[in-house]
Amino acid sequence: MAWTTWRDHCRPIIAEVIQRVGTKDPRALRAALLEAYPYGQRSMHPYKIWRDEIRRQLSPPPPKTAYRRRTAPPPAEVPGQLSLLPLNQKP
Repeated sequence: MAWTTWRDHCRPIIAEVIQRVGTKDPRALRAALLEAYPYGQRSMHPYKIWRDEIRRQLSPPPPKTAYRRRTAPPPAEVPGQLSLLPLNQKP
């Protein structure tokens, strides 16, 4: 028997409502999604997953950008302070 999660159960319901109602009228879409909620009381973990899945399906995909790794600046030299590295330096 395969495990199903709250998200696996919510995903097709939300997708069907979005496809049926469309995204032109946000109020009508919100009302249809509120009506389609399948779990009864709107609280706790299932409702959080429901809202998160709505957010995921309605938000645009993240942009694909190339990230550059930042390099740390070299440590500042302080007169009179001893350095720990390299260890073979004399004070």
